[in-house]
Amino acid sequence: MDTNSSTSNQIQVDTPKFLLPRSAWNSQLAYLRIMFKAKKALDRIEEEARLHKISN
Repeated sequence: MDTNSSTSNQIQVDTPKFLLPRSAWNSQLAYLRIMFKAKKALDRIEEEARLHKISN
C-alpha cells in the first residue's frame, strides 16, 4: 500500500502545475503585442503631425 501511495505522490510532484491555462497566457501576449504595435503607430502619427505643424 505504501508503494502505491509513494508512486501516486511521485506522479503528482513530477507533473507541472500551471496557475493559468497556456491559452490564457498566449491570448494575453497577443493582446500586449497588438497594443504595443498600436501605441508605436500612434506615436509615429503624433510625431509626424508635430513635424508637419512646425514646418508650416
